Amino acid sequence: MPKDYKNIKSVKKKSARNSKYLKSFFAGLTVGLCVAIIVYFYQHDVAQQTQIIQPQVTVAKPASELSQNDDTPPPTFDFYQILPNMEVNVSEWEAEDDGDIEEQADLGNENIGIYILQIGSFKQFDAADEVKAKLAFMGISAEIQRVVINGKGIRHRVRVGPYADSEKLSRIRRQLTENNLSYMLLKLQSEN
Repeated sequence: MPKDYKNIKSVKKKSARNSKYLKSFFAGLTVGLCVAIIVYFYQHDVAQQTQIIQPQVTVAKPASELSQNDDTPPPTFDFYQILPNMEVNVSEWEAEDDGDIEEQADLGNENIGIYILQIGSFKQFDAADEVKAKLAFMGISAEIQRVVINGKGIRHRVRVGPYADSEKLSRIRRQLTENNLSYMLLKLQSEN
């Protein structure tokens, strides 16, 4: 009679699989332990090599002792001699105090001089153009002036004016203040 192979369980195959997994497990465990031991001894050696350095405490001398033992000469400054001999180029525009113009306008002095208002100075042209557009919406005509300052960089100044009429100047200043725009008042110097 033939043998029934259907119900026969192969024990050898299962044990071979289990031993394969056990070998992998022990190999991984061995590698992990080796790495852990190396790290432990490396950190242990580094910890022994580092030393804590104690800070040295020095006692400060009183000011009276320092002044008696101080033989250093007083500092000398050359700018006292250099500055009077330097030629300084002043721009044709100078900043003016706001109170002076208002006083002149209150006295009825119509000839207050020629003024411009600088709304801002920007590195980027786009920022200056935004401010100019905001002024245009307010009904104020502005111009963007491109300048190079001390050869270091280009600035874009947004300026309004010039104004010789104190009433018009006051109206523009009031309008800028109401719209939270800061400005600098500049007076054109006369050539007299």
